[in-house]
Amino acid sequence: MRDVRTEIHPSPEVVTSTLVRIAEARSVEDVWLLTTHILGEFGFVRVNYGLTFTRSGRSIGDPRDVLFLSTHSLSRVREHHENGFYLKTPEYRWVLENVGAVSWGWTHAELAAGRLSDEEAATMQKMAAHRQRAGYSVSFAEGTQRSKGAMGLAAARNVSQADPDEDWRIFGDTILAICNMAHFKMSSLPLPVPGMILTDRQRELLEWTADGKTIQDISILTELSVSAIEKHLRRARDVLGVETTAQAVAKASLLNQMFIGTEADLNCRK
Repeated sequence: MRDVRTEIHPSPEVVTSTLVRIAEARSVEDVWLLTTHILGEFGFVRVNYGLTFTRSGRSIGDPRDVLFLSTHSLSRVREHHENGFYLKTPEYRWVLENVGAVSWGWTHAELAAGRLSDEEAATMQKMAAHRQRAGYSVSFAEGTQRSKGAMGLAAARNVSQADPDEDWRIFGDTILAICNMAHFKMSSLPLPVPGMILTDRQRELLEWTADGKTIQDISILTELSVSAIEKHLRRARDVLGVETTAQAVAKASLLNQMFIGTEADLNCRK
């Protein structure tokens, strides 16, 4: 095992500076770039992140409503969740039941001790060919029952789990602080969920609706015809995948896309 204390890791000053930059970032993209860079300096070369505000029981809700970010194949990450396979993994159960971080060696220890369900054990066997990395899972504390965020941190290939475990013994609190700052910041920013970005006009009309204005009121305020307003609101409902304007207001709020200014202010479209 290497001695991590003799290797180069980010200094406390660099970590503090990065935390400040994350806190001041104006877009999810900027937060992600800062976060993945500093985590890479700690040896985690692959990072996955997921955030949902529509969790229901064990499910993350409709994967189309979830923000997924990844430093490798995002399509594979989305497929993993869209087909429901994630529900059968022991790591996902750990994320739902705990807050903090867990070594990926935990699943092997649980399997050896006979503490995994038959389904979880079978899932581990199916994923064995893809489990070629060591790393950690991070589960974030949430303020509501329907929200959940988690992050997966993977070391380089051919690195044994003992190495990130030793790193975590020394730098774990620092790494968790970085992950938590990134999560809390991204969860407060407009979320660039693919296919669910409103136009300036759609957002403006939903904001007037949220303020309790009728379509007739909005027509006077915006100088748009009633038919034009109804058309924009219908398209907003279609973009957000809902049936009513009230549902559109609620969903746009969950995605932090309300009262943010113009499209240029959003600055995080994918």
